[in-house]
Amino acid sequence: MKDYADQDNLHTRLYAMRSRLLSLNDYASIARDHECFYVKTSGVHDYLDGKETVFREQIASVIRLAEATSNYAPLFIAFLRQYEVNNVKLVLAKAFGRESLEQWYDIGPYATLDRSLLDNKPSLEQIKEILTNTYLEDVCKDFSSYERLEIRADICAAMNLYAASVPFSSESKKVFQSFISRRIAILMMIRRWRFKENYHWSGEKIQLYLDMLNNVFETPVWPQFRIVGVSLEQRLEKLRKSGVQTPTAADIEHHLEQYYYSWISSMFHRDFHSIYCVIAYLQLLYYQIKNLFCIIEGLRFGLSTEAILERIICEV
Repeated sequence: MKDYADQDNLHTRLYAMRSRLLSLNDYASIARDHECFYVKTSGVHDYLDGKETVFREQIASVIRLAEATSNYAPLFIAFLRQYEVNNVKLVLAKAFGRESLEQWYDIGPYATLDRSLLDNKPSLEQIKEILTNTYLEDVCKDFSSYERLEIRADICAAMNLYAASVPFSSESKKVFQSFISRRIAILMMIRRWRFKENYHWSGEKIQLYLDMLNNVFETPVWPQFRIVGVSLEQRLEKLRKSGVQTPTAADIEHHLEQYYYSWISSMFHRDFHSIYCVIAYLQLLYYQIKNLFCIIEGLRFGLSTEAILERIICEV
């Protein structure tokens, strides 16, 4: 770690980086220029290579930021590891003999797992040994099913993100927890709809899952969950009055993600000297990566530019 940036220097850099994030017009241009987009990202017509290259390009700045400051380094590294958890799931899926797309999230010097694991196909016991004494150690506490391991991986990543706030001041920690609590609330609401519509879980089973997630964190998520619920109900009521058919779980997810994006975007400029811009930028970058992946997927399946843009999360 080079640790050359003080807080004001870092915030100035983040303000400049925020101004360079893609707009809806930028996404439209990328979606229209199919061939150029693939050449730029990977040089080959392989959408997985394209997504991996896009990811490396997008998170390169976060890796540099993690090297630039000791104050926020744990937060930047925890952000990167939110992606690495997908690598863990991929390795576990292989160990369980499940077919899955082999997209790897390369987080450079902060990686816990090496991509060679995909070729070596380690056993569950070997994976457990690899994860011992890492932030993912608790993933392999229970081998009873892949689904349990997947949930534990998500929880470990979330807990690691929460742990990144330990060195913060009390005020910064409060701001950080407000962001993360609302994000967790959004994910809980999305999963409630998915489990109900796609998996037909009972209300009791869904509630047990949501309670488990809520109990993981030091700060209760239910207050934020209720705030998110009010926003969603207002949206559903508006749709009912307009005569629109009942939205799908995918429609609900898109609305909630757009709701959260608008909220974090409004928080970015809250206080230059506070942690607001740091957390907000990382979340906005998350959506930019998500949007670029959406374009690649859309191009892969031959969707129109208009259809792709309907699923983009950005300023409206």
